[in-house]
Amino acid sequence: MKQKAIICDIDGVLLDTSHIFERIEKAGLTGDEMWDFFNRHANDYDVEVDSRIVELLEAFANQGFRIIFLTARSIEIEKQTRAKIELAIARFSESIFDFLLIMRPSRNTDSAEKMKESWLQLLRQKYNVMFAIDDDDKNCEMFAKNNLLVMKSLK
Repeated sequence: MKQKAIICDIDGVLLDTSHIFERIEKAGLTGDEMWDFFNRHANDYDVEVDSRIVELLEAFANQGFRIIFLTARSIEIEKQTRAKIELAIARFSESIFDFLLIMRPSRNTDSAEKMKESWLQLLRQKYNVMFAIDDDDKNCEMFAKNNLLVMKSLK
């Protein structure tokens, strides 16, 4: 029997990075410059954690669910992103829980929904994915189309 799992997005769900995108827009950054700026600041001290998401994930982890962070963030910032998530868990949960972190491969330019759908198919080979938490309409629609219960995070 496959282990039950939950997919959770990072930006706009676990972490509030909206102010980074506001700074990008104000500076008029696009393309590589935009993503370089985002990568430099995505895990800064002023990126706030939604403690409610940590508590929700902890409750499911304590019930034996595998927590899977599936993000369109680039693998180039994996170490910093993992550290930010571990710090969030240590700060806002009563028990430390393990998680799987899946990030956009280097040089991958697929849309977030296409990339996440490809990963979903692979994850389903090993896990019984029960639902997904995301903030992007297209990602939520894709998960729903793939027969997942979807919780849309509103910020």
